[in-house]
Amino acid sequence: MSTLINAVQLIGRLGADVEVKTTTNGTKVSNVRLATNEYSKNSQGEWVETTYWHSLVFWGKLAEKLERKGKKGTRLLIQGSLVYRDYIDVNNIKREVTDIRVHQFTVLDSQAENTSLLEVPSEGEEETDHLP
Repeated sequence: MSTLINAVQLIGRLGADVEVKTTTNGTKVSNVRLATNEYSKNSQGEWVETTYWHSLVFWGKLAEKLERKGKKGTRLLIQGSLVYRDYIDVNNIKREVTDIRVHQFTVLDSQAENTSLLEVPSEGEEETDHLP
């Protein structure tokens, strides 16, 4: 039986300043949006830019480090995995959401003082918690 891997790697820019919240059990979490661009030719042969927005979730120490290093427009390389969740909206309609749970990231901006790879603590160091 082959093993399939749930892995995502993106380079993009943060859509807003980073905000970190604390869960009821004390775990830090940050939900941010990352913009990536794709270029393609339209039917007239002109280049067209399309922007895609990705929902990212940073947990624990990664959320704290992102808060210190990330501002709106910061260019990041992220590695993570896809997480699917659903919720009921205010109109009582079931909505499905795809997030990327970030496992590590690198700040790519040249003005960043430290562009080293930031990783999730090893298993057992930090409790993992998922919020809807």
